[in-house]
Amino acid sequence: MSPTTAGVLLVLVAATVALTVLHRGARRADAAERAQLFDEVVPLLADARLSGDPSRGYPVLTGRWEGRPVTVRALVDTLALRKLPVLWVEVLVERPLEVAGTVNVLLRPQGCEVFSPDAGFPHELPPPPGVPRPSRVSCAGADRAPAPAALARALDPAADLLADPVTKELGIGRRGVRVVLRVAEGDQASYRTTRRAVFDRTRADAAAVRRALDVLTAVGDAVGDRVPAGTSTRTVA
Repeated sequence: MSPTTAGVLLVLVAATVALTVLHRGARRADAAERAQLFDEVVPLLADARLSGDPSRGYPVLTGRWEGRPVTVRALVDTLALRKLPVLWVEVLVERPLEVAGTVNVLLRPQGCEVFSPDAGFPHELPPPPGVPRPSRVSCAGADRAPAPAALARALDPAADLLADPVTKELGIGRRGVRVVLRVAEGDQASYRTTRRAVFDRTRADAAAVRRALDVLTAVGDAVGDRVPAGTSTRTVA
């Protein structure tokens, strides 16, 4: 092997090692960032618990709010149709509600919301007053559709939250109420060069999550909890 060839190989090996070290360092940094996403939200919940491996994805936060089970999870949207990745947070309050089926409100629909169950709801409903346009209000079928007045009453406590540009979706189902909120847009340089969805120093805002929890609780109260057959209750459906 000539000295020139040996020198080229040495440079290539050194470059490969350097790139590997940088890649591993970036992965560790990304994992550390993901692990801290819910740092400000954890104190809101009783019995708060984080689960999941930050090296593989964002943690899932569970706990209780006003005695009810709550799940807060991150949703990363990296569809190529978007200019940059978007980080959403889904807040779910579990409670048995007196509804015939899920009603979903998707704001500013684009047809590519992979995190949304909207595609599974073929029956479209007229948006009640107070729901911003454009939006798609839907359910599984006409037999699962609530009366217009009942739906308007259920969504009334969420009017301000639905009008907020960070809100993407709200759902009311037999097992609880959920909302999807926009948290951050991905770092442009990282995505353009490596196609990595990097959300630098991003933290879910405690005030925004607390507001969502209050609204979801109010929506659930407006709907009414599911009770045993034969007991009278006010319903959405």
